[in-house]
Amino acid sequence: MSVTVADLLKLPSLRSARLAAGRGGLGKPISSISVLEYADPNLLQDELFRNNEFYGSEIVITGFTSIPRDVEAQCANICRLADAGEVGLILFYVGIFMPRVDQALIQLADSLDFPLIVMPEKQMNQRYSEVICEVMEAIFKDQNSAAGLVGDILQRMSLLPEHQRTPDSVLRLLSDRIRASAALTDGNRHVLSAANWPRTLEFRPEQLLPALPALPEPWGTPLELEGGRFQLCRCPLSDTASGMELFLLKEGAPLSPETARQSAEVVRLAVNLWGRGHDRVVMSELVRAILRDEPLKMRRLADIFRVDVASIHSMWVLHGLRPQGDFPRDALPLVMDCLSHACGALVADAYEGDVVAFMDWLPEAAGAEAMASALCGQLEGAGLEGVVITCQDLSTTADVRRAYLAIQKALPDALRIWPGRRQYTLQEVEFARSCRETVSAGEAAVQRTLAPLEPVRALREGAELVRTLQLYLLDADRSVTRTAQLLFVHKNTVKYRLQQIHARLGHPPSKLPEAFGLYTACAVERLLGG
Repeated sequence: MSVTVADLLKLPSLRSARLAAGRGGLGKPISSISVLEYADPNLLQDELFRNNEFYGSEIVITGFTSIPRDVEAQCANICRLADAGEVGLILFYVGIFMPRVDQALIQLADSLDFPLIVMPEKQMNQRYSEVICEVMEAIFKDQNSAAGLVGDILQRMSLLPEHQRTPDSVLRLLSDRIRASAALTDGNRHVLSAANWPRTLEFRPEQLLPALPALPEPWGTPLELEGGRFQLCRCPLSDTASGMELFLLKEGAPLSPETARQSAEVVRLAVNLWGRGHDRVVMSELVRAILRDEPLKMRRLADIFRVDVASIHSMWVLHGLRPQGDFPRDALPLVMDCLSHACGALVADAYEGDVVAFMDWLPEAAGAEAMASALCGQLEGAGLEGVVITCQDLSTTADVRRAYLAIQKALPDALRIWPGRRQYTLQEVEFARSCRETVSAGEAAVQRTLAPLEPVRALREGAELVRTLQLYLLDADRSVTRTAQLLFVHKNTVKYRLQQIHARLGHPPSKLPEAFGLYTACAVERLLGG
């Protein structure tokens, strides 16, 4: 049985603490505890939270000492922690560094079912170490037994976002739980996934396994390596195709037979639940490996298909607009035909309801916008309703993965900001995500963003002028003629309204950098339904 957030509140060091918010998350299991020392949400923090291997189930301690009065930054950190799969926050030194727990923080934590535990206020004699020691002692007691290993990891997997529910994630969770390195291979001993424990350990199963004079017997006595320092176990996955096997490398005392058996069982279930075809060599698996940034699997499949993954610099995603969401595979031949003449390498297949294409973009190829328009025309001619998102100049597969996750998260907002369009760029999707973050940051942030529109809104025809400005900036690409067409008015009417806006603001609505604030305000207002 896993240690949950509710269990922590019974520990002596936390008995005097109060649960300020997030009651709906009390049943979440906890695997570790960490300290958020520097909480200023700058670009470095963005990279850390979004790209690091966060696989959830940690509870975090902080005093928000670097942002004690910045409620927006505190909310931003709560959002990042929840997105990363962390299960709660323990707040120290409230009333000393941080004046109080703001109501916005409480409301946000409640909406995310993210437990917010506040230590006794105005007390300087509190110590992080007391909570850390008791929490880790409870976790170690729970994890020292193999009982419940399968259920615990499956429960933690169910709390992860959909895109993280993969055999690779299970392998990392398992590695952390049993404190051993793990490698999953197919029947030919090709490594499909691997996870090291600790992460800094130089364990390279793709080099180690072929170099061994003999492998340990399946379910037999572990093989001793480096004079007995490491123990290598071999665990076949009984009902998976191609003879997949799990290898476990443990430093010091070997794993118990029951722990090894349950480890194999949880990986077998993961392959069956989230990785059907994990051991099959098909083009769709190469697409999956690129999007999930699985380097071992990617290299193996790229060698088989003779694809230079390093040359990939463009990704196009076709997303369906039908109620069921999935884009039909009928679109795949159209995509291949439209894009193949523009690039030397093209990899495309269906992925999670979308059609995704990767290519090396040649300098002499036609512009992305013109080609996207041609593709949209072909799709409409075939009766396929959807949008195309173009992502250019992606340097690494990590950039590819970040771009696809941004599309998954922010495309609905992009569709709302620019309705009716059939083409979007990655930059537009990322802009939509930043607008959503502004909305999520609270009323103060929203009002600051909408402030550039207030002088216009204060005029007698304010609502009409704001709508004209929205269409002019967001939909008509600052074209008076196109704005007039969208409003069904004469273009002189649009010119007159823009002159009114100019007079009220003191600058033309298209003048940069001022126009950027107006553009963002118009986009955020659309997200809010204005």
